Amino acid sequence: MANISIGPLRWQAEPSRVEIRQSGESVRSYYQVTAPRDVSSMCKGRPVEELPRILSILSASHHLASAVTLDNLFGVTPPPTAKNIRDALVQSLTFIHHARKLLFLLSSSQNPFGLRAELAVRAGTSPVAHHVLDEIGHAMALAQEAASILGGRHPHPLTAVAGGVSRPVKEIHYRRLAEIAESSLPYALRLRDIFREKIIGSGNGLYELMDLTVSPIASITFSGVEDAIVLTGADGSGSTTFTANKTTDTLEALREPWTHLPFVHVKGKTWQGPISDQSEGLFFVGPLARLNRCKPARTPQAEEERLHLVNSLGPAPHFSAIAAYWSLVVEIIQASEIMKDLCTEEKLTGLEVRTIASNPGGQHAHGALEAPEGFIYHHYQVDERGIVDDVTVLDAASENNALRCLLTQKMVEDAFEHGKPWDRAKKTIELSLLPF
Repeated sequence: MANISIGPLRWQAEPSRVEIRQSGESVRSYYQVTAPRDVSSMCKGRPVEELPRILSILSASHHLASAVTLDNLFGVTPPPTAKNIRDALVQSLTFIHHARKLLFLLSSSQNPFGLRAELAVRAGTSPVAHHVLDEIGHAMALAQEAASILGGRHPHPLTAVAGGVSRPVKEIHYRRLAEIAESSLPYALRLRDIFREKIIGSGNGLYELMDLTVSPIASITFSGVEDAIVLTGADGSGSTTFTANKTTDTLEALREPWTHLPFVHVKGKTWQGPISDQSEGLFFVGPLARLNRCKPARTPQAEEERLHLVNSLGPAPHFSAIAAYWSLVVEIIQASEIMKDLCTEEKLTGLEVRTIASNPGGQHAHGALEAPEGFIYHHYQVDERGIVDDVTVLDAASENNALRCLLTQKMVEDAFEHGKPWDRAKKTIELSLLPF
């Protein structure tokens, strides 16, 4: 038996690698997250109102999800201005998150640490010129500036608190936010054109992504309008909805001894491990999951791009890497259009940005958020003084863990079958995992 280790993998939020066990004509892979994470221990014994600040270490989206959970714990509703500030922050985070992944995709043939002269010499090996990558980086920097204005600090924001946000937007920032929002849409449309030309265009090197697919599995999204979590079947039908307070009755986190990251699974379904696509109860989250709900986009130009995707790839559900990347393009256009609508003085003006909470309305609270990376769920248990007894967090990393294992196994089997060198297999694995 031969053991092969591929890693560390690029572009993953968690430090990870792939361990491969080869025995005769069979090969089995293990997608491993190599660093432990104990969220509950970070939070126990702390005042519950500190959790938005503490959990922002996971991501800015967890900062907002924590504030939503505190809203429910204290039984308060944020004022309209606070809701607009939070939503504008979500859209700026979406722009940053999606643009970063598309930047990694388009620059995957380049050495990001290479000198400009080297990049110029090697221009023929990259699908895009380096000045185009600079444009994307500049757009991300502008979105990060907007996130800093709205959130207080990037990438660990401070603004969201129970009942709203901690402070109003300063007058000097209204115009700057409007300028950033105005410029974000042309950047998004430019990124759409690059994607169509360099990725979708026939004959381009990255078009091989079309062949990267996984067996159909269910998906989960959170609908803020309906205030419901939606579990959509693998065939795109048979949707089941449940509220945030029923999440732990519906989903469970399972552990395997070879990775630090748990697998979130639908309760009551057969678990055969994340390597087998025959395991019932597997699901995934994120932009592709939102696309597979077959709901119209929230804005006109994003809906136009979504329909272009459907006309090109067929009706949902989709399970290919190319559809996953394309869904990023749809959502980055949508985020830009929503930012343009929200970042106006009329919608961000007002000193009433928080509904002051008194005492917790109970000792349990649940909160859900559809973050850029996918569905996030928080559950807090506190004592009568508001001190945290326990915390449960489900996020895209653990919810997509099984999908990443299935994709990794498929790529490893393909490399083994066709005799591909493992360095090439590593790049294929990285590209297949990146949009999830």
